[in-house]
Amino acid sequence: MALGSCYTCIKYLMFAFNFIFWLLGCAILGVGIWLRVDENTVEFMKESTLVEIFHTLAYVLIAIGFFIMVIGFLGCCGAIRESQCMLATFFLFLFIIFATLLGFGIWAAVAKESFKEKTETWLKEAVENYDKNEAQKALMDGVQNYFQCCGYKNGIADYGLSGVTESSTCKADNIMKPCSSALYSWVESKLIIIAGVAIGIAVVLILGMVFSMVLCCAIRDTVA
Repeated sequence: MALGSCYTCIKYLMFAFNFIFWLLGCAILGVGIWLRVDENTVEFMKESTLVEIFHTLAYVLIAIGFFIMVIGFLGCCGAIRESQCMLATFFLFLFIIFATLLGFGIWAAVAKESFKEKTETWLKEAVENYDKNEAQKALMDGVQNYFQCCGYKNGIADYGLSGVTESSTCKADNIMKPCSSALYSWVESKLIIIAGVAIGIAVVLILGMVFSMVLCCAIRDTVA
């Protein structure tokens, strides 16, 4: 069936966009599989306490890559074959992603204070187990080195009289700077970047939904 020149332009723009989208999905899927099966990486992670988190990340990347590939395939085929069913399914998937992003954004805004409390609790546990657990000690040393801070809430006073401060990574210039506020401020500054990326993705999703609906309506009118 033949569409008008404007709709034909939208059709090929949609195909090009979704082909790139599909290639992106392939790349993400490939990275996820590589992270999961690469012998050197697997051997390294066996020695790490983060092995479960690493495996979860690999599976998440595989799932995201596959999902993006499916969406890209539906968009490409729907545009080229001028299939209303495929275009409608493509629109539905984009809407689900858009709604998920919106919901995550609302949740992040609501859970802001809760995250601050959990950060303090997490660091408090690391400070209390500094002399008892090597993993907690390594965690606290890494945080204190990177953020140039000390303790979790009251600076060096959080370590009490245990003498641990003599061997810890608390520096003289930062012994009164708590790590919970430093870490939270860092996360808060990164939220601006995350928000910008999310807005960019949302704009692309909206454009994809608009183009798919315009093309779908054009196909329907042509059939009618």
